[in-house]
Amino acid sequence: MKKSKKKLLILLLLCAMSCLFMAHRDADAAKTSYTIYVNRRSNIINVVNNRTKNVVRAMYCSTGKRYRTPRGTFHTYQKLRWHALFGGVYGQYCVRFRGSYLFHSVPYYSVNKKKVETKEYNKLGKQASKGCIRLAVVDAKWLYNNCKLGTKVVIGESRKMKKPKRNLLKISTKKKSGWDPTDPDSKNPYYPTLKLKKKSYKRVKKDSIFDPLAVIKVSSRFTDKETLLEKVTVSGKVNTAKAGSYKISYYLTDPATLLRKKLTVTFKVVE
Repeated sequence: MKKSKKKLLILLLLCAMSCLFMAHRDADAAKTSYTIYVNRRSNIINVVNNRTKNVVRAMYCSTGKRYRTPRGTFHTYQKLRWHALFGGVYGQYCVRFRGSYLFHSVPYYSVNKKKVETKEYNKLGKQASKGCIRLAVVDAKWLYNNCKLGTKVVIGESRKMKKPKRNLLKISTKKKSGWDPTDPDSKNPYYPTLKLKKKSYKRVKKDSIFDPLAVIKVSSRFTDKETLLEKVTVSGKVNTAKAGSYKISYYLTDPATLLRKKLTVTFKVVE
């Protein structure tokens, strides 16, 4: 009889501790800004603002083959900049939400940004992993930086998802490894270019007509020049009626990769 009472007390204590943990976890989750919704069928993620209920970011992903990614509600609890994955590969911007299950980049053969598995990258938008949720680096980094630990994660198939604005990219698989085209590292060969056409354009004749977009050149592997030029925003102004120096900053976000480029030029108005 005493043993039964002891077992009952232990059971009640464990239940109390479990309830306390759940309450603490839910309290932490309430402090976070977002909820991450994952659709295992469409392989799309929507990050929703908890206050406004608006989708703040939509992303393509790769969930587990044959629905190996667990279904249910979880909370993130660990972040790892690089982490070893199953199969002797590695992921960038890893966020753990249950046991061995993580959000992370497409796998790399080694801890080297030039070694992403090109064939696996092209599977984004389809079930492809052993259970983790893969993302393009630009999205994995955003989630890693913006979603605090304790963020709620809801995984299933029923929720209607908002499609990402950025289209899926296909990269060459002639080499088994290469760069993720969305990696914001400045060494990434997929980075868009934004530069002045000629150095001489820095000198502007007084009282002439000056078009800041006419003097720059843009290019990208995935986006045509006309579309890129439409995405350039300009900060600053050149007053051709008055001699002097004027600084203009150009900003370009490539819609295909979401990589952002900045160029600042000082123009000199001369007589």
